[in-house]
Amino acid sequence: MSLRPDLPGDHTDEEHALLAEHIVAYRLDGPLFFAAAHRFLLRLSQVAAVSVVILRMSRVTTVDAGGALVLADAIGRLRRRGITVYVSGIRDDHHQPLNALGVIARLDEEGHVFATTPQAIAAARDHLHRTGVLTADRA
Repeated sequence: MSLRPDLPGDHTDEEHALLAEHIVAYRLDGPLFFAAAHRFLLRLSQVAAVSVVILRMSRVTTVDAGGALVLADAIGRLRRRGITVYVSGIRDDHHQPLNALGVIARLDEEGHVFATTPQAIAAARDHLHRTGVLTADRA
C-alpha cells in the first residue's frame, strides 16, 4: 500500500525498494478485533528475510482487548526472531487501550513509535545503517 496516500498509482517499486533494504511496512486496516488480529499474526509469522517491520496503524478504526493482545503477541514473536518493530500512525483514541494493555509501552520507551510512516521508515533506515545491515553502497 502507498506510503504516500495522496499519490495514486502502483506502489510495487516502493515496496520492492523497502524489501531490498530488509524493511516491510505492513498496513493494518479496519477494526483490530481478535479474529482479524489472529489473521494478521499468521501473515506476520510468514515474514522472512527482513530486519525491520513497520506496523502502519493509521487506518485501524477500533481496537478491542483481544486484538490488542494478539498484536502484542505478534510484536513479541517478531522481536524474538531478531526483527526490529516500529509502529506508525496510532490514532489518539487508540493510545490508551494499547498502553493500558502494555502493547506498545516497550516500543514507545525505545523510541519506535512514530506519528507517520515516513518517520518510521527514516528511523528504520538509520537503525539498519547503524547496525551495519545497510551500508552506503546498499542504500
